[in-house]
Amino acid sequence: MKLNTEGLVLSDQKLAGEKHLLTILTRNNGILNCFLRGGSNASKRFGAAVGLLCYSNFSLYEGAKSYTLDEAIPKMFFYDIMFDIRKLALAQYFCDLAIQVIPEGSGSPEYLSLMLNCLHLLSEGKRHELVIKAVFELRMMGLSGFMPDIVACRECGEYEDDRMYFDLDTSCLWCSRCCRAENTAVLSKKSLNAVRTSLLAEPKKIFSFALEKQDIYDFADLAEKYTLKIADKSFTSLDYFKKIRISESELM
Repeated sequence: MKLNTEGLVLSDQKLAGEKHLLTILTRNNGILNCFLRGGSNASKRFGAAVGLLCYSNFSLYEGAKSYTLDEAIPKMFFYDIMFDIRKLALAQYFCDLAIQVIPEGSGSPEYLSLMLNCLHLLSEGKRHELVIKAVFELRMMGLSGFMPDIVACRECGEYEDDRMYFDLDTSCLWCSRCCRAENTAVLSKKSLNAVRTSLLAEPKKIFSFALEKQDIYDFADLAEKYTLKIADKSFTSLDYFKKIRISESELM
């Protein structure tokens, strides 16, 4: 059986016998793994179409237990990311997180749209990279079934306060009067609006908010802590991205 699909290459794992295992985020079939046989000859045949972060049209043969790549035609490259080590580290984290949390065979095209949108913004430098990262993390969590309770205070139903507290243990909100939790992330009105927009807005409007500098850091802090709690693992790519940011800030 042959499957034709659009997809983004998330990883390329070298195997024994000159084989490669590609992990592809497809539009209608979620995460798919497929074999690329032939080593260097196969790489020459398919070229950049099977490279990391390449968005391509793929033709796959479906076997009893796996897919094998038959044809790949590139549609979009993210050159600016590939030549910027910090952007590349963040993009790799996006890929690693997607592989970790997206259910196999998921038919939601919004996963791919989210990934392409965030990679485009990262490549063009049109939004602060921590904002892109936080939106990606929260939206990915929501799409994967891990939607936190961010509508109102869990105790009194207060929708908005000067300071709201996100409980990282129970994934809910508290206002300043009701908060009894200890493991929390603090949110201003603007950063709370960013959280709600990231999780609840229509796909085309998930970046429709503005933040001051401190709000960006609060927003990013919550998103990362919540994501790592749900994923229940660390990511080498994330650690490397944060290390680069720290090193570059020390040089300024």
